[in-house]
Amino acid sequence: MRMLRVLGLPFWSVLIAVVLWVQVHGQGMGSVRMDVALQVRDVPADMVIVNDLPDQVSVTISGLQAQLNALDTKNLFVSVDASSLNMPGVIEQALDVETIDLPVGLKVEKIQPDSVQLQVDHIVTRILDVVPTFDLPQGWEVQHVVVTPSIVKLSGPEVWLSTLNKVDTVAVRLPLEEGLFDVQAELVPLSGQGIHLLDKDLSIRIRGELSHIDATADADVPDANTQKSIGDK
Repeated sequence: MRMLRVLGLPFWSVLIAVVLWVQVHGQGMGSVRMDVALQVRDVPADMVIVNDLPDQVSVTISGLQAQLNALDTKNLFVSVDASSLNMPGVIEQALDVETIDLPVGLKVEKIQPDSVQLQVDHIVTRILDVVPTFDLPQGWEVQHVVVTPSIVKLSGPEVWLSTLNKVDTVAVRLPLEEGLFDVQAELVPLSGQGIHLLDKDLSIRIRGELSHIDATADADVPDANTQKSIGDK
């Protein structure tokens, strides 16, 4: 009995430890690889990222299998901290694993890729002319065209805005009737990531005169002086 009492405490300690181990590890340990959303946060107001980034990255998470099975990728994301970006250029930025919100007992073993390249540029504004375009059959032309507004203000990455010298309208199709016209038009969608109009509710108005030119008829009809002289005879 004395021997049992002496061995009792270590015995029960070992037994409890074994029971706890079975409860924990009996559920099974494992790992899972899943795709989670990639988010860019804290981009400075005067800067913009102009290159395309992956929508998702691959992470490997380990822990209890029951917890792994309960994970919902909709609630997980990896973020890129862009708060320190202040100069144009291409910057390699590490992914912030700490932003992955996992239940206690789970941990990230691997992330692919573990960094991304950010092409950063200044945001600038430019004022450009609006140039109307028309879709007309041969023999028709427009004259005395007035566009309102005649200029627009754009904002976007300097790398893209520096390539533009005008903004075209979508080709306008007019009713083939000679005379004055007054129509609304839309601007051609702007090329380049991040370019937008500062006036989001902008409406383009185009006025002018549509004329039909019959080149063959003009060639056959004598001028006024010729017609008069023939009539006098």
